[in-house]
Amino acid sequence: MSADIPIIDFQQVSTSPETVARELLQACADWGFFYVKNHPIPQDAVDGMFDLEKSFFAQPLETKLQAPYIPARNAGFKPASSNGAYGSFKDPREAFSINKWPTAAHASTAPLSPVLDDAREQIQSFQKQVQSFTGRLLELIAVALGLPRDQFTAQHDPGAVNFDNFELMHYPPVAPSSTPAGGRDGDVKFRISPHTDWGTLTLLFQKSIGGLQVRPPHYTAPELDLDGEIWTSAPVFNDMVLINIGDMLEFWTAGALKSTWHRVVPTAAHGGVDRYTFAYFLHPNKDAVLVPIEAMKRDGWVPRYAGIGRTAEEHIHARIAGVHGKKQEDGLAKTESIQNTVVAEEVAV
Repeated sequence: MSADIPIIDFQQVSTSPETVARELLQACADWGFFYVKNHPIPQDAVDGMFDLEKSFFAQPLETKLQAPYIPARNAGFKPASSNGAYGSFKDPREAFSINKWPTAAHASTAPLSPVLDDAREQIQSFQKQVQSFTGRLLELIAVALGLPRDQFTAQHDPGAVNFDNFELMHYPPVAPSSTPAGGRDGDVKFRISPHTDWGTLTLLFQKSIGGLQVRPPHYTAPELDLDGEIWTSAPVFNDMVLINIGDMLEFWTAGALKSTWHRVVPTAAHGGVDRYTFAYFLHPNKDAVLVPIEAMKRDGWVPRYAGIGRTAEEHIHARIAGVHGKKQEDGLAKTESIQNTVVAEEVAV
């Protein structure tokens, strides 16, 4: 097992796809995280998104709030808030969440704040490039597991509205916590507190400034010990994308693939400077059901979250409710009974 987060060379997929598939599977099973170099997303497109988000976050707060975050839609501007892990930590990070835009109509009507409003074509183009790349990754993972090539892609229709989330993130400068537990008033222990991701795959784009830490492969229990964990720092490679497994793949594979805990901390080197990242959170179709694939079922597996048998849409609403601690809006009352039964559990893990 690698002592570091693995690096996959995607250039080899054209000549040796079986090798790349095996390497992907090993990384997903051991770490739940891996870097991809020589990926198909053009560097100028990546750099353009960094320029865009810097321009957006430089605006006054009242301007950014012209498209506020709506939990039921998982879209809009989120100011720095206290909605971190366990509901007890401040996450001094602001973000703008953008839904998936399958069509030009979706792209033209989505509520956006100034600066982003003028970049709809750029944003949609980037979304589609990421979706194409993730489709290939899911095919390779399925093949490596001995499953049909379309086992996972069949649950991810590029033309369907779902909970795919393209999130621009800005971490303002903070001073590192002066105690291991971040116990004093005013201390900042996390730039974003420990969490797992809700969907299928997450693609994170970073530039120069680090701070992301990953729970290493030595653990076996899904529970997190905030005081006793030893974390592995994820270095920044400007020309690579860092990818991790989300809850959905862990559900479908009965834990064979890991949805790994991770966090962002204010390091001594980088805590005092602005950190800009953006991520694409890939989600399945809303009606995809969270049950282990028949060929992947195994005795003794216990899911970390309640939810076997519910749909992807129900799972997302439950996780949103666990973070934001309130009922969903816009006619989603049908999920309330599910939310009420799982919110306490999901906040506590």
